[in-house]
Amino acid sequence: MQRLFFVRHGKTEYNLADRVQGGDIDSPLLEQSKKDAVKTGIVLNPYAIKQIIASPQKRVVDTAQLIASQFQHSYDIHYNEDFKEFGYGEWEGAYIPHFEKEKPETFYHLRNRPDLYDPTDFNGETYSQLIVRGTKTVHQAIEQFPNQDLLFVGHSITTTATLLSLLGKDLKQIRSQIPLENTSISILLHQDDQFSLEGWNQISHLR
Repeated sequence: MQRLFFVRHGKTEYNLADRVQGGDIDSPLLEQSKKDAVKTGIVLNPYAIKQIIASPQKRVVDTAQLIASQFQHSYDIHYNEDFKEFGYGEWEGAYIPHFEKEKPETFYHLRNRPDLYDPTDFNGETYSQLIVRGTKTVHQAIEQFPNQDLLFVGHSITTTATLLSLLGKDLKQIRSQIPLENTSISILLHQDDQFSLEGWNQISHLR
């Protein structure tokens, strides 16, 4: 049995400002988020996770390094471009209520009907494209580090779409779980090429 831990990055200035923060943009972690990342590292330390797979975006890099700073064992961090956040094209950095007002149907599909979401006119990424690279990241890590517990540090939509796809959900159901909170922990169990959910959006360690 292999445990796969997934942590969303800490809250950033753009998260606080309600701005679109996808795969081509970054903003700094809040000071409280840095403390939350340390708390996450403390609770994960007993699992002795030696391999960390992370998005190369700075908000994730900083979160992953703060988590790992609490590990009392050796570890390696592997940065993977395929685990970056969902790409929003020309809407990167935009004020989210403005996006919703200008593109109400598209915004609704983004949040509620992934199977109907079409970002073509603003050069965004589709959910299908996201799922391909997200699941590829997980499968490659499993192949590279078999029978080891692994930690993936990434983003809200990428992690959600990846996990639910691995659990067998179809495209329409990819946003069916509650949104992942910053520095939350979700856990998949992997055995005999099958995945099962052990925990979703765990935040008790942040209190």
